[in-house]
Amino acid sequence: MEQKSIYIIEQSIKLFAKKGFSSTSVQEIASACGISKGAFYLHFKSKDALLLDIFNYYYQRIQTRIDEIQKLDADDRTKFMKQLQVTFEELADHREFIIMQIREQAIPFNENIEQFLTQMRVNSYLFYKSHLENIYHKRVDEIVWEVSLILQGMFKGYMDLIIIEGADLNLEALSEAMLRRTDYIVEGFEKSGDQPVITGGTMRQLLPVNFSGEEKEQLLASLEELANEGDQDIKDTVHVLTEEMKRDQPRPAILKGMLANLEGLSGFKEAIARIKQFYQL
Repeated sequence: MEQKSIYIIEQSIKLFAKKGFSSTSVQEIASACGISKGAFYLHFKSKDALLLDIFNYYYQRIQTRIDEIQKLDADDRTKFMKQLQVTFEELADHREFIIMQIREQAIPFNENIEQFLTQMRVNSYLFYKSHLENIYHKRVDEIVWEVSLILQGMFKGYMDLIIIEGADLNLEALSEAMLRRTDYIVEGFEKSGDQPVITGGTMRQLLPVNFSGEEKEQLLASLEELANEGDQDIKDTVHVLTEEMKRDQPRPAILKGMLANLEGLSGFKEAIARIKQFYQL
């Protein structure tokens, strides 16, 4: 995203937090940015499109910090704890904007925003599941979805205190405590022999993703095979695409961009359709 668009986004966030989304006009945004109303529309098709890009902007900020932590020379538990902490930090830093969204219920209902929010929700499920598997391994084979949902519920409960009630909590200590609570939950399942209510089968019925990972591996293998038959530009595009698909939380904008580069190329039609369905693009 170019710097001018980022500047408009940042100024808009301040206005929306102060006045609300519905009460802020495009002209007010343009004036705050020192540009004309026409110049605004060179960057964003509408105020709704701007809001979608704001969501993307927040998501990318969090994802960048999560990716940086994932590269650290640390164990899986430490990485996950730090990733929870930076997610708390980013959301707390934009408390006013989030409160505005809650109070106004300002998110417009359109297909692009609905798809984005669906993808973020699915990414969140996969993020927690993946890290729990990395930390607890076979101990959570049968209970990973149940534990994941309980952990996400804890996160939301603490986040509500921070955002809505304005609680000033030690976010590092909070993230560490969440993982200790998760230890107790896993141990409780082991000691009691209790069976999970939510299983992999439940989640496959509810959500539009094959969580076993088998379909994703098949897609990656198919893309790499197709790339070997193409020129260097195709190889480079497929490399970026497959690396994005391997991330804990793939970025929809990157996936869409790479798929657009491959559309119309011989042999890629089926793979593109499967990827779009898999990621709900």
